[in-house]
Amino acid sequence: MAGRAAPRIVLGIGLVVIVGARLATPAAPPLYDGVVPTEPYVWLDPPPGERGGAQGATAEIALRNGRSALIAVTTPEPEPQAQIFAQPGGLVPSSSATAISVAIKPVRPEGLPTEGHIDGNVYRITVTDDAGKPLTAPVSAGVSVVLRVSRPPVADATIARFADGAWQRLKTSSTGFGGTFISVVTAFGDFAVILPGSAPSASVAPAESAASTASAMASGSPSIPASPPSTRDAAALPGWLLPGLGLIVAGAGAGAWVVRRRRNARYRGARPMRRR
Repeated sequence: MAGRAAPRIVLGIGLVVIVGARLATPAAPPLYDGVVPTEPYVWLDPPPGERGGAQGATAEIALRNGRSALIAVTTPEPEPQAQIFAQPGGLVPSSSATAISVAIKPVRPEGLPTEGHIDGNVYRITVTDDAGKPLTAPVSAGVSVVLRVSRPPVADATIARFADGAWQRLKTSSTGFGGTFISVVTAFGDFAVILPGSAPSASVAPAESAASTASAMASGSPSIPASPPSTRDAAALPGWLLPGLGLIVAGAGAGAWVVRRRRNARYRGARPMRRR
């Protein structure tokens, strides 16, 4: 019976540690299940509290025997917000061309969609030969534009191209990664992600909120924004909790040590069996 008591003691120690950790963090602890947080979206005209400084990308692709090489141009964010891909030979340059120029540039929209709203930046994608002539691509070439939404995950998004004074929606699919959506295109221009419904109202930026609080305090106004309720942490635990847990764990460890010594002494005192 003494030998069977040791696992129970170890189990008891584990339960004590679990209870202590739960008391130390009454709110549910974070779950690390392998989901990687997405990078904040970078805006051309950032809403309050959002990051600005959106950038574009350019590339010069040399032609080989009059055919375009593989094209893969992306904006420089850690999670690119606009991308264009074309398989080798997908673009059709003029016979006198020697290179293809690809550019992605965030721009302000020239118009708004009649249904839904633009999410994120509008990106102007231009593809020209070295003489400045715009290029097109057949559907069979599978030239693809990939855009990222500003706040993934999003289930219902459509990539649209601005042409003839209106946003023309394209057949769109989710890539299943990082809130990005893809469309096959045959012409280039201004592209954006269209989401259903009206645009969300802008929230107050933390910097503006702090500035308003400082202004109120400087003017002597008694109205000060209330701070959010604080959550309990290890420093706010009752004074007896941590020492009590220490005593319990130490006592359980001592009990396990005594049981082990008794078991070893019993085995040493046992006589070996003789063979007949």
